Formats: sequence, structure tokens, C-alpha cells
Amino acid sequence: MEELKESFESQLIYLYDEKMQFENKLGTSDPKDIVAKFKNLESELMHLYGIKDKFKKVSASQINVTNIKNVFIDKNRLKVN
Repeated sequence: MEELKESFESQLIYLYDEKMQFENKLGTSDPKDIVAKFKNLESELMHLYGIKDKFKKVSASQINVTNIKNVFIDKNRLKVN
């Protein structure tokens, strides 16, 4: 019986520690809040991919820009041979 009590106590300590890590790193340990945060991040990522799809990466040497390795230009404004 004592071993079972110690096992439950260890599990409870572990779960509480996990809860505190969520609180410290994400600001919440509520599963609904965590899922909502990840869904929001997914939505933001899809929005950024949508923006990126409107642009084409070209070498900066093609447009005379100094000190920038690459730039993104609206595909509709770029004349490519």
C-alpha cells in the first residue's frame, strides 16, 4: 500500500511539474488554450505562405540592390525572360 501511495505521489509531482512548465513557457496549462494558440499559429503561418506565394525570390544582382543577398518581388510586376 505504501508503494502505491509513493507511486501516486511521484506521478502527481511529475504532472504538477509539467503543468508549471506549460505555465512558464506558454503562459497557460489549459489544454483548450494551448490548442487555440497552436491553431492561431497555424492560421498565421498559412497567411504568411499566402503572402509568400505572391512574390518571387530573385538574386539581388538583377535589381542593383547592395548589401542584401536576396529580395522578394511581386510576381505580377516582374518581367522574366
